[in-house]
Amino acid sequence: MIENGKISLLQFGIIVFMYTLGSAVLLVPSLLATIAKQDAWITVLISVPVVLLLILIWTQLARMFPHESIIQYTEHILGKWLGKVVGLLYLIYFMFLSALVLRNVGGFITTHVLVETPMQFVHIIFMVAVVYGAYLGLEVLSRTSEIFFPWVLLIYFLASILLIGNIDLARLLPILPDGWMPPIKAMYPLLGFPMSELVIFLVLIPFVNRQDKVRKYFSLFMMMNIAFGAIIVLITIAVLGADITARSTFAVFDVAKEIVIGKFLSRVEIMVGGIWIMTIFVKLSFCFYVTNLAIAQFFKMKSYRVTILPFALIVIALSMIVYKDTGEFFWFSMGAYPIYSLFHGLIIPLLLLCVAKMRKLKGSEIAQNSAK
Repeated sequence: MIENGKISLLQFGIIVFMYTLGSAVLLVPSLLATIAKQDAWITVLISVPVVLLLILIWTQLARMFPHESIIQYTEHILGKWLGKVVGLLYLIYFMFLSALVLRNVGGFITTHVLVETPMQFVHIIFMVAVVYGAYLGLEVLSRTSEIFFPWVLLIYFLASILLIGNIDLARLLPILPDGWMPPIKAMYPLLGFPMSELVIFLVLIPFVNRQDKVRKYFSLFMMMNIAFGAIIVLITIAVLGADITARSTFAVFDVAKEIVIGKFLSRVEIMVGGIWIMTIFVKLSFCFYVTNLAIAQFFKMKSYRVTILPFALIVIALSMIVYKDTGEFFWFSMGAYPIYSLFHGLIIPLLLLCVAKMRKLKGSEIAQNSAK
């Protein structure tokens, strides 16, 4: 087997939580406020039905093929050649997603932390840790997520408490002045980034113990994410206002700058930025790990570790050209990217599920036929 590691349901849920926060926690408030203004937090809440639909489709596919990833069972569902084409589309998507996340890291660090450091250097240093984590495998990455998880919750909880004095609820008014359409329209970039990106878990689910409860844990931790995200967006707008939030690239980081208590507690945004680095490290590590695992499954290789170094170099090079600046990133995130992401996260899995149902395919029967 290419990967012999196994993870628990709790580890799976924590990975879902950390992965979803990832780069979204700093970038999503600005994207949503651009469209929905002060009602951006409502957009996060009304996305629940669509998120649950995505999870239902993904976990139904996983139940039908419990020992295979989406790269493997596409060939059983669509046939060898068409299945290979779809698998190749996912390989490209996973690699592109890895480069996009790495570019988010470089953009943040060179803008707010190491402003005179070349972005290429930041990407290389960050990828060294990611490559090492991917080489150690699934179980090590899962334990790393477990270690980071309580610290992420603690810091964001403390930051929220310290911001209470800066919150002005009047900035959230009026509620729905233009009706429901602005919050509904704002769901478009949200479903593309980060919701549809969770399709990578169709490669990880076969390695989860007790797969019969994957849907429950997937849904539970995603609801936690949605509640967490709605609170973050609400606090951001209540502190900065809708206009400033929409113009700020990393709005949550700018909100943390408002935390000043007396003369002894300030510069808390560095700590918040550090927590964000933890979550985005988890996201990038799993994106990169899944990319290499999927490549090994696609070409039926014995080990995924063979491709780690060359693909790390490709991801670093690709990360420098995925977008030029923050303006292009926002244009891309609200334009073409949600379509591209939803194509892989919703359209293809839904088609695969429909075809598998019509053909009455089951992973156990396929395994028996292959053995014969």
